[in-house]
Amino acid sequence: MKHTLTACLLLALPACEKAAPAKPSPRADALPLAKEAAQETFALLSAELAAAIEQGGPVAAIPVCAERAGEITREVATRKKLGIVRLSDRPRNPAQEATGEDLAAIGDFRTEILAGRELRPSVKAAADQTTTVRLPIVINQPLCLQCHGNDNEVAAATREAIARSYPNDRARGYSLNDLRGIWKITLPAAPQP
Repeated sequence: MKHTLTACLLLALPACEKAAPAKPSPRADALPLAKEAAQETFALLSAELAAAIEQGGPVAAIPVCAERAGEITREVATRKKLGIVRLSDRPRNPAQEATGEDLAAIGDFRTEILAGRELRPSVKAAADQTTTVRLPIVINQPLCLQCHGNDNEVAAATREAIARSYPNDRARGYSLNDLRGIWKITLPAAPQP
């Protein structure tokens, strides 16, 4: 009888324990959707920046960054029904300061660059079933250095215009292939079939 009671208690014990909540899984389509959104946003912004630079040099591009970059990002985000932000540990616009997990992702990408490894996006699911993808932004065009490079690459007039629009600018001193920041793209829960 004693052994039967012990066996019954042992069998009932797992039912009394709390089941650990299931770890959320990222959307299967998160990475391609995020890459597509980042590429589209970058292409639209780059086209406007290139046109402005062609018409009036790098100084003419500063209002595009100050005024149009956010608008373009919001337009793509709204159309694609997801969240898109550009963040940096050395932002030009203080609203784009990376903190928390975003700052950690930038540090992880820099570690990968220093180790000579390929940069792989960060894809994480949250308890609310959203998926956040963080993609690296690397300066890979010499044109970018006209506003983000060292003092010998950024003309005096451009530095002055940047200082007027962004008095607390920290987004200079980069070289080609430096990590500039990240795209943070948040996708809602996957549609249910």
